[in-house]
Amino acid sequence: MRKYFCGLALLVLLGMMSSCEKGVTEEMAEQENTANGRVVIQVKDIENGWDGTASRALVNIAEVCTRLNFAVYQNGDKVKNKSQTNDESDFGTFTLELSEGSYQLLVVGHSGKANPKISTTSPQVNFTNPEAQNGTGFTDTFYYYGNLEVNAEGAHLSVNMKRATSMFRLVTSDAKPDDIKKFWFYYEGGSGTLDASTGYGCVNSTQVVIEYLDDAQTGKPLQFDLYTFLHGETGNLTVTVRAFNEKGDIAYERKFTNVPMKRNYITRYTGNFFVKDTPDNPDNPDTPDNPDNPDDPDPGVSPSNVIMVDPEWGGVTDFTF
Repeated sequence: MRKYFCGLALLVLLGMMSSCEKGVTEEMAEQENTANGRVVIQVKDIENGWDGTASRALVNIAEVCTRLNFAVYQNGDKVKNKSQTNDESDFGTFTLELSEGSYQLLVVGHSGKANPKISTTSPQVNFTNPEAQNGTGFTDTFYYYGNLEVNAEGAHLSVNMKRATSMFRLVTSDAKPDDIKKFWFYYEGGSGTLDASTGYGCVNSTQVVIEYLDDAQTGKPLQFDLYTFLHGETGNLTVTVRAFNEKGDIAYERKFTNVPMKRNYITRYTGNFFVKDTPDNPDNPDTPDNPDNPDDPDPGVSPSNVIMVDPEWGGVTDFTF
C-alpha cells in the first residue's frame, strides 16, 4: 500500500512539473510575441542659406540647433521622452524600443539654455523667460509632429522639421555708447508655448529677453533678434525696449506698438536708438517699406546674414523709427 501511494504521489508531482514547464514556455512565447521593436528616428539635414534667390543649401542640424527634444505619445499619454545636445555624437538620431502599435511623434529643435517643458498629455512645448528658474529663453525653433507606426521589427523614420517662429529684429543705426551695459526686451502678443499639432502658439505669454553688452560692442551699431510663436499665420506684437547704463539706470527706452508679424518672416526695425524722444523722433516707425501690404517683404532687401531653414525665411519686412 505504501508503494502504491508513493507511486501515485510521484505521478502527481511529475504532472505538476510538466504543467508548470508548459506554462512557463507559453508565457515566454507570449513575451517574445509582444517584445519591443527597435525604432530609429532620424532628423534630416536642414536647408540653410540665402543668396538673394530661392536657392538653398543643406546643412547639418547641429549648425542651427544646439538642442533636440523627442517625445512619443499614445492614446493621449506621453510614453517616451528624450533630449539631446549638439555635443553628442548621435545628435539628430533618436533610438528607442516600442511595442507594435500606432503612436504620435514630436521633435523640437532649438538653442535654449535648458530643455523646455513638454506636456504629458499633448504635444505642447513651453519655453520660459530666461530669468525664471530653469528658464530656457526664446530662440529660433523648429518642429515635427506626425504619426509613427511600429510593427514587430520596429520602425525607421526620417523627419523634416519646419520653423515655428517669427522674428522681430531691432537694428540700431547709431553706435552703442560706452556706458550702456544691458538691453531689456519685454514683448506681448505672441506665445512662448508651441502647440506642435497646429504649429502655432497656444498661450498668451509675456516674453522677456535680456542681452548683456561688452566693451567690444562700444562704438558700433547693435542688432537684436527676438523670437515668438504667433497664434496664427500673422499677428501683432507690442515691444518695449530699455537700455541700462553701468549704474543700472534706464538710459533709453522705446516702445513699438502694433508690430506686424508673420510666421517664418522677419520684421526688422532700424533707426537711431540712443537719442531722447522728440516730436521728430516718435516711438513708432512712420511707415513700412511696403505700406500697401506690410506683410510682404521689401524686394530691395538682401538679407544675406539671415539663417534660412526648411521652410526658408519668407522674407524681411522693414520699418524705420
